[in-house]
Amino acid sequence: MKNPFTIKVVSKEVNFCNRSDEIKRLVRYAQNDTNVVMYSPRRFGKTSLMHLVQSQLKDKSFIPVFIDLFGLSSVENIADRLARGVYSGLQPHKPLFNKAIDMIRTHKPVLSFSESAFANLSVEKASQTLFGEELLDATLQGLGKFLKTTKKQVNIVLDEFQEIVELKNKNIEGIMRSHIQVQPASYFFVGSRRRVLLEIFKSKRRPFFNSAFEFKLAALPHDELTRFICTRFAAGKKSCPEALADQIAEMVSDHPYYTQKLCYMVFEEALKQVTQANVKNGFKVLLEDETSLFEQYLRPLAPQQIALLKAVAKEPTASLLSTGYIQRHNLKSVGGIQGAKRKLIDQDLIEKDARNVFSVVDPIFKIWLNII
Repeated sequence: MKNPFTIKVVSKEVNFCNRSDEIKRLVRYAQNDTNVVMYSPRRFGKTSLMHLVQSQLKDKSFIPVFIDLFGLSSVENIADRLARGVYSGLQPHKPLFNKAIDMIRTHKPVLSFSESAFANLSVEKASQTLFGEELLDATLQGLGKFLKTTKKQVNIVLDEFQEIVELKNKNIEGIMRSHIQVQPASYFFVGSRRRVLLEIFKSKRRPFFNSAFEFKLAALPHDELTRFICTRFAAGKKSCPEALADQIAEMVSDHPYYTQKLCYMVFEEALKQVTQANVKNGFKVLLEDETSLFEQYLRPLAPQQIALLKAVAKEPTASLLSTGYIQRHNLKSVGGIQGAKRKLIDQDLIEKDARNVFSVVDPIFKIWLNII
């Protein structure tokens, strides 16, 4: 029997646990041409949610455009990805596809075919005189002209939008905002480095200040997640007692990705019915499988930053700078703690809750830090 759990991008609603309210809200934002900045911790299912929302919008005659900005290398790279995303979204609509080619004159679409005969779309620069900021500006200008001529509504997702900050070019935000604010389309700015992303939209000094509705993607409701786990195991012809499903959800703090991954491991361990031993062994495999990624989290950190991270994992606190806390965890200077705190927040490794208590964002990373 095929495993009913997946850690890939989820595109079918049956694999979602209670995101119906979020989907309805996002669809309505798109229908109203409203811009949204959506954020959550890493691996909370933002990309999967965006694909599902755009699938529903497509059924409502929208043109969905999805653009992944992860790993940008240059300003020109932003323009290239914008053009490719637009052409890919328009590919099923030949008249509109051809119209976009006429108006977005900075890039030409290139179709290639693999052995399986599926077309792969890429782009190449059509201009030899435009580079950097000028290329980005001209690409967005062409996109704006196209959007004003089509009667269909368009939704554009810019996934990992905070990556534009990594290019260290202060003009990018101004160029993008000047076009986006007048385009008849809804833009969804999505990201997981929350402090960096929200700073773009909440700082009065930045071009995107107050230009999009905030949309925080929360953890899954515990009781509904428990029922979801039982239902998905049943779909795979195996049973999971509600008590163990509840335990699984609690072990991962109702985290969407880790729920899917732990359940995947447990499903592989179980025979006809999930047992306590299956859950224990599955969690052990999960920790082992995540170790290489968690080691990558630590690699760029200084010793003082790692020490503070381990301290917060062991003892969440509202008093990072208290003498007792510093002594208990051998954190040395107050100045060093302040700098380490800023770095860990910037990397979205720790966060402060409504009670001003600092804790590790990733629940499995927290457990891992306590056993290494």
